[in-house]
Amino acid sequence: MHTVAQRVFRFEGYTLDLTRGRLSAGDRELRLRPKSFEVLRYLVENADRLISKDDLMQAVWPDVIVTDDSLKQCVSEVRFALGDSEQRMIKTVPRRGYVFAAPISTPSIGSPSEPLTNGAAVEPADSDRIPKPPTRQDGSATWKVQRWWAASAGVVLLLMVAAGVWSWRQSPGLALPDRPSIAVLPFVNMGGDPQLDYFSDGVSEDLITSLGKFADLFVIARNSAFAYKGKEFNPKQIGRALGVRYLVQGSVRREAERLRFTAQLLEAATGKQLWAERYDRELTDLFAVQDDVTQKIVVTLVAHITKTELDRALRKPPETLAAYDSYLRANALMKNMHRENRGEMIAAARRLYERSLAADPHFAPALQGLAHTYVTAWQEPTKYEPIAGEYLKQATLDRALFLAQTAIELDGNLAEAHATLGFILRWQYRFNESTAEFERAFALNPNLADGRFGNMLNHQGRASEAIEFMKRIMRLDPFHPAVYFQYLGNANYLTGQYETAFELIRTGAHRMPGYRPVFVWLAAAAAQSGRDEEARAAAAEVLRLQRDFTISNWLKLLRLVKQADADRLADGLRKAGLPE
Repeated sequence: MHTVAQRVFRFEGYTLDLTRGRLSAGDRELRLRPKSFEVLRYLVENADRLISKDDLMQAVWPDVIVTDDSLKQCVSEVRFALGDSEQRMIKTVPRRGYVFAAPISTPSIGSPSEPLTNGAAVEPADSDRIPKPPTRQDGSATWKVQRWWAASAGVVLLLMVAAGVWSWRQSPGLALPDRPSIAVLPFVNMGGDPQLDYFSDGVSEDLITSLGKFADLFVIARNSAFAYKGKEFNPKQIGRALGVRYLVQGSVRREAERLRFTAQLLEAATGKQLWAERYDRELTDLFAVQDDVTQKIVVTLVAHITKTELDRALRKPPETLAAYDSYLRANALMKNMHRENRGEMIAAARRLYERSLAADPHFAPALQGLAHTYVTAWQEPTKYEPIAGEYLKQATLDRALFLAQTAIELDGNLAEAHATLGFILRWQYRFNESTAEFERAFALNPNLADGRFGNMLNHQGRASEAIEFMKRIMRLDPFHPAVYFQYLGNANYLTGQYETAFELIRTGAHRMPGYRPVFVWLAAAAAQSGRDEEARAAAAEVLRLQRDFTISNWLKLLRLVKQADADRLADGLRKAGLPE
């Protein structure tokens, strides 16, 4: 471990000068956001030590409560700046933290140093004046692209600050909707075994889904509500960050065949408890407890509810608890996939969905989940077995289609199954049928925040509608997936709003390194907005990710309905230098 008194550290051709607040490669400065610089500083000062996420967040944000996502984005930005996509320098230790593993040297006292600079390493680089990336002696094209990307990506991350991603304290708060608005926070697993988190998380997700079916409620999506998992916040903070009037909190303890379940409804602005209930039941009563909680919350908040709405919200429980248990385990894997082991996690989730269906062949949610694993494997290439051979194979998509249709036959009110079927039909270019399925899903669950429909609208030649749709669901899900930035950016691109498109897509690209589609659209948006250097760099990243990429094959895959949209995209990609 290096002492904090040391102020200059050198590693792998880089210099970290803490006195000047400067990271450099040779004579070229590499700019980082202030918090990203602090993350690097702390890791370097504690080199060769395992630093837990909690310790690192406490060191960098001592007086601000932040999510793990804030830390992950800082680490991602630092890795880009260092060309460390393979984690040679900053290693992730799963579930534990990070280790700075690069050998470090410190110059002796009196070593020559560079003059002080004003504001070095504390502001993102100007997007219109991106410095040329430094080059290594090996001339690695990949390294050059990553280095440029780190320098240019910082500006639009300000959009994420506005969304409350970087710091809850900095969030200005969102306007309240015109109907009762609510967020279901992750229920606390009181059993003491982290391996049972999937169960308490699943209970929370089911409650979000049930409440979302009521049109008179505005229900925050799971992705944003779960940003608070494992954190302590006061209700007012959460209400402001998510823009909701009410919160649901609770806990679950599963012991042998018993279930202890608590839930309370709070007014966010005051913390006042509006309703609370404690249940001590047999584990087999879980679904009745969930239905009871849903009904009591809705009755408290909504003056008039119809019997149809209430019936639709009540779950169709599986025949056995084993089916539900395997289903929840599979969901946990699909919702927490990491790109580096994506294939293994999809395959593991698939096995669990199949186990659920072995216990109850008529459990529609498990069929929907299984369909999702197939369309996911079909859509994105992965080198991992056993799904490596499923990419773009017709048999894979056909299997997904059959499973989604079967799920709907078993439960026509399952909104997620209609949405998944709509997504599958989109890739079969059956756009009218796809639209009908998505619209049915949103009718069944008006609070369903599924950005895939926005992307489908883009491909269908309805980009203006896609803009409005994406804005609506991004309000339902303030801490939405990064790909939503891309979908909204694509829509802006197709309507000729290139500057806005570039900034949105660049934000998505910074958060999704290695995701080929976002760099394709980024190359086009950069070229059309006159950012030639950025366009060339994004194009180089596309070719790194897919060496045989061509414009014609890309357009064939997308099959944009409007020829004008296809021409607009092709024009941008040509300007970026991508091959025909």
